[in-house]
Amino acid sequence: MTSRVASVAGKKALVLSDNDTLSRVVELNLNKLLGMKVVKLAPSTLEQQGIPAQNGNFDLIVVAISSPTGELVVSLIRAQLAERIRDVPLLIISDRLFRSDPEARVFHVDFPFRADRFHDQVREILET
Repeated sequence: MTSRVASVAGKKALVLSDNDTLSRVVELNLNKLLGMKVVKLAPSTLEQQGIPAQNGNFDLIVVAISSPTGELVVSLIRAQLAERIRDVPLLIISDRLFRSDPEARVFHVDFPFRADRFHDQVREILET
């Protein structure tokens, strides 16, 4: 395991996605390739129940969107998580244009993404 992978290994990510296949791809990249702990939730679960308390705090929240209504999903998720994500970076994966805002700790990766670019982005976010 390289030192760059080791630097994010063991960190905890919450993955929210409207697409189960996309969610699994993100989980595979974070867990198996970067060594991160991953909790997956559907946006509908988050909206109805919030984040279960037993899941604890997160180092990164990844919102992976495949539907054309993704902007609404991101808005709902940000509103639901506002208190919990104050200092937690939010990484949005979408084929729609989102403007990254490093000051607000909101980042974007185009979908479909290249695994190496995704890994680099996750490391950059978590190492700052």
